[in-house]
Amino acid sequence: MHILVDRIYDKTGLDPEKVKPAVGIILNFIAKNSTQAELEALLNAFPAAEGFLAIDETTENKGLLGGLASKMNASVGVLAALNEMTSLGLSVEEIHKVARETLDYTREKVGPEMTDEIVARVPGLAEIT
Repeated sequence: MHILVDRIYDKTGLDPEKVKPAVGIILNFIAKNSTQAELEALLNAFPAAEGFLAIDETTENKGLLGGLASKMNASVGVLAALNEMTSLGLSVEEIHKVARETLDYTREKVGPEMTDEIVARVPGLAEIT
């Protein structure tokens, strides 16, 4: 298992089979709303991110908002991401835990300054962490 998934499991006890695709959903949402430089820094500092992004791309969009996310603005996109994660069986509280740990890990890997810029730029990301 990836160190981030293990870390989330150790801190929260959440099922790794739910955490792994949830991290993919979060990272994919960040990737869609970040600059190319931010995305490259994330991928360089966190090589496993590509694997998580691949998980998200193969995850079936479920629920009312899931399929509409790519056609709507980013602020609605966060609702679609939340919807996808609840479709995995995660509660809102559990989603907050996964998002918080993912961003904490990102801060360690790409630095707090760039992570804070990403959080500020991506609509709705601050609200789910």
